[in-house]
Amino acid sequence: MFNELLYEYEQETGPTFGVLMADHFRRSYGFYGHRPRGTLDWLLVYTVSGTGSFRVDEEVLTSAAGDAVLLPPGIPHHYAANQAGEWELLWVHFLPLPEWQDYLQLPRTQEGLLTSAAPDAPIRARIEEAFRRLIADARRSSRAGQELALLSLAEILILLQESSSCVQGDRSAAAPALQDERITQTLRYIADHAHEPLSPAALARSAGLSESRFRHLFKAETGKSVSDWVTETRLHQAAKLLELTSRPVGEIAVYVGYESAYYFTRRFSAAFGMSPTAFRRFAEERRQSDTAD
Repeated sequence: MFNELLYEYEQETGPTFGVLMADHFRRSYGFYGHRPRGTLDWLLVYTVSGTGSFRVDEEVLTSAAGDAVLLPPGIPHHYAANQAGEWELLWVHFLPLPEWQDYLQLPRTQEGLLTSAAPDAPIRARIEEAFRRLIADARRSSRAGQELALLSLAEILILLQESSSCVQGDRSAAAPALQDERITQTLRYIADHAHEPLSPAALARSAGLSESRFRHLFKAETGKSVSDWVTETRLHQAAKLLELTSRPVGEIAVYVGYESAYYFTRRFSAAFGMSPTAFRRFAEERRQSDTAD
C-alpha cells in the first residue's frame, strides 16, 4: 500500500513535549508525522480501526485494527493515515521505568520497528480500556494521576508483549529479553540515585565488573552508553518535577544531580527544545487546555 505522505514533506513534525503524553486520535488521509531524527522518548501507537503506515528508511509497515507499533528513542521515522477511510489510533510518548525492560521486547523488524500483531478480541478490549484510563490519568496534574497512568501503561505493554509471544511462538523475531540482573539492578540504582555522582567506574564496581566489561554489557543490553542513560534519566526526572511541582529551577537542578543551574538549563534545553522555565509554562498551558476540553 503506497502512501506518498510517507516520503514527501516540507517540514519536520516535532513530538509533543512531556514526560508522559497520550491521546486518542481519529485522522483522515493527509494526517502525517515526520521525525527524521527520531524522538528522545519511546512512542507506542495502537490502531483501533482503519489503517496507518509507518516508514523507517525504506521499510514500510501498515498497521491495521489491533496492531501496535513501538518506536524506541532515536529511530528516524515517518507515519501517515492511509487513503482508505479514517485511522483511529491511541498513542503515548513515554520513558520506561527500569523494571519495564522485559515488557519492551516485541518482535523487531529489520529497521528497528517493534511490532505486535492484533491479539484476540478480549485482549484488544482490555488494551483499549487501559489506554482510556492512561489518557485520562495522564491529563491530571497530580502525582497520583501520573502514577496511575504509568500503571495503565505497564498493563498495556505487558499485554502486548504476552500476546506477541503467544502469536509469534517459535517464529518470533523479537530481540532477546534483558536477562543480566547486574544491568537491571544498575538501572534501578540510577533511577533511585540520579542526584548522586554516577560515574561508569563506580557503577561498574557496584555491578562487580571491570569498567570496560560493564560499559560493553550496558550498551549491549540497553542500546545506550552509561553516561547517556544517566543524563536522560536526570533530565526526564527534572521534566517531571517541572510539570508537577512549583520548585525553583535551581533547586530541581541540584535535586537531579547538577551543581550548576546554568549547565542544567543548557542540557535541558538541548534535550527538550526549550528552557526549563518555558517547559513549565508549556506544561501548565497544556493542563489548562485539557481541563477546558
